[in-house]
Amino acid sequence: MKGYEFTDRGKFIIVFLVVALLIIPASVIAFRTWNGSQPTPGDNGHHVVQPTPSETPPDEQDPVVTESPPPDEPDDPDDPAGDGAGEDGSFGPPDEPDDPDDPDEPDDPDEPDDPDDLPEIGPIGINLTTGTMQFMFAPELQDALDTDTVSMMGEFITSPRNTSNSKILVEIPTLPANQITTLTTAITTAFSEYGISQRDLTFEAYQADSDDRSFEIIMTFVQTSGQK
Repeated sequence: MKGYEFTDRGKFIIVFLVVALLIIPASVIAFRTWNGSQPTPGDNGHHVVQPTPSETPPDEQDPVVTESPPPDEPDDPDDPAGDGAGEDGSFGPPDEPDDPDDPDEPDDPDEPDDPDDLPEIGPIGINLTTGTMQFMFAPELQDALDTDTVSMMGEFITSPRNTSNSKILVEIPTLPANQITTLTTAITTAFSEYGISQRDLTFEAYQADSDDRSFEIIMTFVQTSGQK
């Protein structure tokens, strides 16, 4: 430089400043690099980069919580909390039977009677030659004769035993008075459809088993001395 002259001391200061400007940044970068990722030997002989202190090791990270429920597992047949158990294997209260006296309890629908338990009704048989006919009657179920019996009665009166000097003897069981009235009225009404009046009928009672639910009725043409 013209007009300026460096002394030895000035030259030394300039050189020191230049060296310092070059060394200090390089040292800072090397120091950070050294502390940030110091290589360590791996299992395969290669160097791997260690995590920086600011990073959390994988085994110290918070576990990931999913909201999806685990898949349902099949019930264990040996598990007592299986059938009939409530949630989490807890047992619910047992079902209590309906109380028939509780007005709040719904009434069960009436179940139809078993056909095997129903009393027998209807025709049994007919013999036109001897002038006899039998049928079954159930006082607790009937207040009139069934259709098949009424139809057979129309055939019964065609018997050759039905003459001008005959009457129809009707044998009925011993029953309570109200059931006797129901039965005799049902028979009289059925015969009236064929033009046979009550005066042509004679009723006679026989001893019957009181435990029976249906009874045999026997009708027979009998000859009389008077005119029909």
